[in-house]
Amino acid sequence: MIILLTSTVNTANSPSDSCTLIHEDVHHLTLLGSISHQNESYDLIINASQYTGETDGERLQKALDDVPPEGAVVLISKGVWSACNLTAKSKTVIMGTDGTIIKHPNNIEAPFITFQNRSNFAIINVTFDGQSVPEASGILILGSKQFQIVNNTFVNLKRNAIRISENCENFTIENNMFLNCDNATICIFGSPGSRSIRSFTVANNVLINGSNNGKIGLAFAENGTVINNVVVSGEYGIGTRCVSNILIKRNSIENCSSYGIYLGTQLGDPGSNEIEMEENYIANCKVGISRYYGSYSIYNVSLRNNYFVFNQLLDIYADFPATFINNTITSAEKLKIVNTAVKFIGNKDINGQLVLPADVNDDQKIDMWDIGIVARLYGASKEQVNWDSRADVVEDGVIDMRDLALIAIHYGVYA
Repeated sequence: MIILLTSTVNTANSPSDSCTLIHEDVHHLTLLGSISHQNESYDLIINASQYTGETDGERLQKALDDVPPEGAVVLISKGVWSACNLTAKSKTVIMGTDGTIIKHPNNIEAPFITFQNRSNFAIINVTFDGQSVPEASGILILGSKQFQIVNNTFVNLKRNAIRISENCENFTIENNMFLNCDNATICIFGSPGSRSIRSFTVANNVLINGSNNGKIGLAFAENGTVINNVVVSGEYGIGTRCVSNILIKRNSIENCSSYGIYLGTQLGDPGSNEIEMEENYIANCKVGISRYYGSYSIYNVSLRNNYFVFNQLLDIYADFPATFINNTITSAEKLKIVNTAVKFIGNKDINGQLVLPADVNDDQKIDMWDIGIVARLYGASKEQVNWDSRADVVEDGVIDMRDLALIAIHYGVYA
C-alpha cells in the first residue's frame, strides 16, 4: 500500500491550498514530507495539471517523461482526461484523487498505460473508463517487477482491464473495482512451458458484470495468492491454466453463466500442480468447479472447507485428480466424479448429511458390500438390462475397474 507519511495529497483545491510547499516551479511540486511505495520513498510530486499540450494524452505523457531516475509521484488531478497509449518509467507512482477519470479515446485499441521492463511503480486511485471501445484494453505490464495496482476503478473495458505478461514478479493487485469489464478482466499470463510470472497477490478486488469471459485468469504462473475477491454475474469466476503453487482462498463467486472455478492445461506445458482452494463460496453458477480444457497433468490439488452450492448443473464435476475435504455441496446429485484419483472425505450436503460417493448401497459406509455389488455387475453398461447406476461410481456409463478403484481409495470411510 502507498503510505502518506507527513502530508496529504489533495487536489480538490490548488496544490498550495492542500500542501506545505518548499519548492514550486512550472511543472514540479516538492512536498514537505514524502510518499512511500514499498521500500521506496519519493519526495518529488509532479503535477500533471501544470503541463501544456494539444491533448490530455500529451500533457500526461510529458508529466510521465519528467520522472527522474530517483523516482517521483505523478499526480493526476480531479476531472476527466482523455488519453491512452501512455508509457511510464520505473519508480513512477501514478496517483489520482477522488474524481480522477481517464477515458479511452474512441476508435483506439491501445492500452491506457504500458510499463515494459520496469520496476518499483504503482497506479493508485484512478478511474479508467474504456467507453466500451471494441478490443480496448486497460493497463499493460510486460517484463516488470515490484509493482502495485491498488484502489482503482475500471469500467467498460472490452479486453483485459489489467494484463500482466512475459517475466513479471513480486506484485500486488488489490482493492480495485471492475464494472462491465470483459475478456479476462484480470489477466496474469506468462509464457507457455514455463512459470514466467511468480510471487504475486490478487486480493480484495470486486468484478461485476463481466458477462463475456470476465474473470480472474492465471496462466503459466507460480507462487501466487488469490484471496478475498468477489466475482458477480460474470461468465467465469477464477480460471487457471498451467499453474503451480497457487492458493485460492476466501473468494466469493456468484451468478456466473459458466464455471465458478476451472482448471485448464495445454500442449507444450507440463500441466498444473500444488493448488490449494480453501474457504471459497461458489453459488448459482452453471458449474461450481471443474477442469475446463486440456488433458495434461494435474496433480496435488486440494479443496478444503469450500461451499459449492446451488449451482445449476453440478456443484463439483471432479474430472481431475484432487482431494476434497470438508466441503459443502447442495446435495449428492450435484456431485459427479469421473476421475479415479479423486479422494472425497468429510464432505457434506447443505443439510449436514455426509456425502459418500463410493457408498453403493447407501448404508453410510464403504466396505466389502459395495465392492461386492460392483463385482456382481462388472462389465455392465447403460444399455443392458442389469444396469444399476449406483454401481457406476465413476460416472462413465460402464461398471469396471475404475469403479472398483474409486471404492478401494475410500474403503473404510463411514458416516
